[in-house]
Amino acid sequence: MDKKNELLLRVYVVLLMFILFALVIAFKIVKINVIEGDKWRAKAEQNLKWVDVHATRGDIYTEEGKLLSTSSTFFDIYMDLTQAKNDVWNKEIDSLAYYLSRYTKVNRSSAQWKQLLTKERQAGLSWGKPGTKYFTIAKNLNFLQLQKFKQFPLFRRGQFGGGFIVKDKTKRTKPFGSLAERTIGEDRENASKIGIEGYFDKQLAGVKDQKLMKQIGPGIWVPVYDPMEYEPKKGANVITTIDVGIQDIVHNELLKAVQKHQARAGTAIVMEVETGKIRAISNFKLNSNGSYAELYNHAIGERSEPGSTFKLASLLALVEAGHANPDTKVDLEGGIKKFHDLWMRDSHRHGLREVDLRTAFAKSSNVGIAKLADRYFNQSTETRMQFVGLLRQFGLDQVAGIEIVGEKTPYIKDPNDKNWYGTTIPWMSHGYELELTPLQVLNLYNTIANDGKLMKPYLVSEIYDENGNNIPFQPKVVKDKIASDYTIKVAQELLQEVVKTGTATSLKSDFFDFAGKTGTARFDYADKDQEVKRYNGSFAGYFPANDPKYSCIVVIYEPKVDGFYGGTVAGPVFKEIAEQCFASKKNLIASMTDDEKPKLANFQKPNYSAGFSQDLEDLLDYVGLEHSSSKYPWAVISPGEYSLELKPNKVKKKEVPSVEGMGLRDATFILENLGLKVISEGYGKVIAQSLRPGLKIEDQTIEITLN
Repeated sequence: MDKKNELLLRVYVVLLMFILFALVIAFKIVKINVIEGDKWRAKAEQNLKWVDVHATRGDIYTEEGKLLSTSSTFFDIYMDLTQAKNDVWNKEIDSLAYYLSRYTKVNRSSAQWKQLLTKERQAGLSWGKPGTKYFTIAKNLNFLQLQKFKQFPLFRRGQFGGGFIVKDKTKRTKPFGSLAERTIGEDRENASKIGIEGYFDKQLAGVKDQKLMKQIGPGIWVPVYDPMEYEPKKGANVITTIDVGIQDIVHNELLKAVQKHQARAGTAIVMEVETGKIRAISNFKLNSNGSYAELYNHAIGERSEPGSTFKLASLLALVEAGHANPDTKVDLEGGIKKFHDLWMRDSHRHGLREVDLRTAFAKSSNVGIAKLADRYFNQSTETRMQFVGLLRQFGLDQVAGIEIVGEKTPYIKDPNDKNWYGTTIPWMSHGYELELTPLQVLNLYNTIANDGKLMKPYLVSEIYDENGNNIPFQPKVVKDKIASDYTIKVAQELLQEVVKTGTATSLKSDFFDFAGKTGTARFDYADKDQEVKRYNGSFAGYFPANDPKYSCIVVIYEPKVDGFYGGTVAGPVFKEIAEQCFASKKNLIASMTDDEKPKLANFQKPNYSAGFSQDLEDLLDYVGLEHSSSKYPWAVISPGEYSLELKPNKVKKKEVPSVEGMGLRDATFILENLGLKVISEGYGKVIAQSLRPGLKIEDQTIEITLN
């Protein structure tokens, strides 16, 4: 009985202790949450905070699926040297030091790594040395490198077992380098976003999330949880209308022109006639260091007097109002005439007198076009309003509305403006006293090529996200007809005449007909009490003339050497773009009749091409170009008289081969299989190799340059 009471007493004592313990815990909970709640919450907020996690930015593509801009994720590795237990540290530090010596870019041996980390750990444990809880190990690792680091000794134990800390960051990259760089735009943190990146920033940026961060030192915040556990949402992707093949042609031809003429800047645009899709857009501006780069989008942002390319609008106005036709006579007065108190001159004193409008337009006579405009549109306020009203009818007072921030609004004078003069109509008629951007001028030429249907130019064809939501952008007709069928036909006829007999005869192609108009705008300014003359040369048109597929404008701003007229500085660029498009675009060759198809041997190839024979044959079949077959595994494309030939590119086992014209994949495959170590630089096709073809292979390293 005594034992039973003793046991019960013990049970009651233990139960009482549990009750007292529970009451103490309950009191502490109430005290912390209620009585001292504000105090502890304030302390927690000092060391913990929620921060925004931006979604991975969406990508920008072409319609063919080629990547123009993407976000690459990089990782910085840090280590909390005080986190691991002593036995774990002692067991694994030697192995960790060995891996760090092999896989980090720091020139430090495994012994040096061990000594440094151990010394810093002791300082952190002994007196809390700053930085030991966030010690830098490596920076800018890619995902595969990160996965390798996560398997290192100590690091594989994670943040709390081994002190492994990861901080991720993203960097915007453009796989095609500077192609359409200004149009694609920039995603800048502390500055205005530009181009497509800026216009569609909200869609590309996506939805923000949040993650919990803790403070481990002054100004040092790390994730409470492993950042790899977060999967932030991805922003929407943007599909552009850019054609990389055409963009490459435009980019290179424009760059060569601005360099040749030492111009202040240059721009070129190619638009698809039927839809208004922008297929290529390039801009170059002279840097302070003498090089050229895409620093400003002149195509939409530089508004200036267009010069003679505007004569197309004056021609349309004269014909649409019933005042003129191609046979209308006009006296050119030898190329010089005084309007009111100002003299007007043609580009040179040609001595021509009475000619028809067809000739005056083809020869780009300022006097001829101005005399007709002055005669019919400068007689009263009513006729002046009629002229300006017709320009508005053609859509010249409207922005193109392209998906880039920064397009300038056209400037066209109103007869009621205080700066309207008696000479305004004659000068407006050949492209002065008004201002347009290159894209706005091109849109008029595109409309003529499209039989008078005015399309809205556009750069983006679709936006879609990972949830399957998409917003398509379809071709948009702004106006079904800007003028009568007769007026449009006259304009088409006279634009062809410019190339056949006028100021662009030197630009005629041996392969196909195109239509267009040269333009030269002169502007003078004072420099140290001297009048300095500057010119902008331009060419606008479309090709092929009889079944237009593409329209194009080229503007060279302030060329300093080797000419300044539009037909000299801009026209050749237009011609090169058109011919190279023909050489590479299946739809252009298919649009020609058999009689029109040129001998392919006369075409200048856009690029020297070599590679695996079957790949080359598949490519030529796809674009619809006739070609021979190759019996050899490797071949070079060479133009024959009527078709392309695949000539053998022989590869010998013990000799360095030529890999010029090949892509990186094919070149690397061949060279490494022959026992060479390959170092590559650039992208595109191989343009140079460090070892001469034919040399004996003896365990060398070969450097190949791609462009």
